[in-house]
Amino acid sequence: MSILTDLTDGALVVTINRPEARNALNGEVGQGIVDALARASDDADIRCVVLTGAGDRSFCAGLDLKALARGENLKPVMDGLNALRDFPKPLLGAVNGACLGGGFEVMMFCDLVVAVEDTPFGLPEVRRGLLAGGGGTRLAQRLPIAVALELGLTGEPIPASEALRWGLINRVVPRDELLTTALGLAARIGLGGPLAVTATKRLMRAELGDDEAAMKPVFEAMGTLMGSEDAQEAGRAFAEKRTPVWKGR
Repeated sequence: MSILTDLTDGALVVTINRPEARNALNGEVGQGIVDALARASDDADIRCVVLTGAGDRSFCAGLDLKALARGENLKPVMDGLNALRDFPKPLLGAVNGACLGGGFEVMMFCDLVVAVEDTPFGLPEVRRGLLAGGGGTRLAQRLPIAVALELGLTGEPIPASEALRWGLINRVVPRDELLTTALGLAARIGLGGPLAVTATKRLMRAELGDDEAAMKPVFEAMGTLMGSEDAQEAGRAFAEKRTPVWKGR
């Protein structure tokens, strides 16, 4: 199964289970995220969700470019990102490895983030002929504009220590403390009244203006790019382990 779930003391641990593909996002993962969050939303005993990845190489490598090159239906990936954006309860990220591209955007939807030491965080989409269409282009709401643009325009990652320094994440911990730290934060959140916690999250998130209307132009631009020759070339180049040949169309 591409998504695993485990309920622990009121926290639903959701694990992206594709370590062989660096936990990349394909249709099955996207639908699995939708289903897990729907379960958590409907169950009053689930106070928080902790999202993590299987293995120790990657939290999430982002969009599965091999699936893109094969022409697979990737709409469920966007459905999964939308479900993360709209999830009403606290969502904690336990970043177990590289947090790149779509995985970085998944992390941005998390309310609190704990990361393993030396984890890279980045948005490499421009090097694949794409843009960070799942919310990454709104990074300037979270970071100084110069820092956000450097991440977005160069595609180069920063280490967890720098992400912590900029306030992008909450904790950097040794690997063996990752899940216990995330679950500890979830337990502390669980001490609050569930209605008050949900309202606080909703109101603070609203300050970011990160709603469906604000994301509409991003989704439109992403749709155009995904249908471009450059995007198809990027998928082939990734699968063939070579540098893409850009055509600008």
